[in-house]
Amino acid sequence: MRSLIIAILCLFTASGLVFATQHKVHKKHSISHRKTHVKSKPVSLREIASKYGDGPTFEGDPDAIRLSSLLFYNASYRFGGNSSHALDCSGFVQKVFRANGIELPRDSRAQAKYGYKVSLSELKPGDLLFFKTYKRDVSHVGIYIGDGKMIHAATRGGRVKISSIYDPYYRQRFLFAKRVVEAKGEEKMDPIAEIIERETSR
Repeated sequence: MRSLIIAILCLFTASGLVFATQHKVHKKHSISHRKTHVKSKPVSLREIASKYGDGPTFEGDPDAIRLSSLLFYNASYRFGGNSSHALDCSGFVQKVFRANGIELPRDSRAQAKYGYKVSLSELKPGDLLFFKTYKRDVSHVGIYIGDGKMIHAATRGGRVKISSIYDPYYRQRFLFAKRVVEAKGEEKMDPIAEIIERETSR
């Protein structure tokens, strides 16, 4: 009888050791798996901006676009929203331009393929400003209204509001600006002619 009890105890002890060994091996494998996970390389603002070249432009009235945009001031922000009372940044831009007879895509990345790039010092009312806020690409757009300010449907504040383009939050996330609408009779200056004019006027 005593021999039987000893044999049973030995069996339980051996089983416990096997279970503990299997648990340790599984735990070690889990740790090893976590270590091999590689994070994706962050994309710079310059890399994103370089993907967007010149696109189609429209003839129109930039001042009318600025005035139309102000009609949406204080409207609620809603991601994917498409009504005049609740909309997101690209929906806001689309509605403003549509009110002026210009049809732009619904998505901010698609909108960024229109127009030609201008520097911050060259901005005019009606120009579009693009930002990287939460995606690894264009993810926010606003309309320049002059005096260093833009109007946009913002998650920060949850409404259509006016912000300084030099606000640190937006300045750090700024990608590029584009002129999509040119005033009637206004011609886009040839870049080479612009350089010659700048150099000869010194």
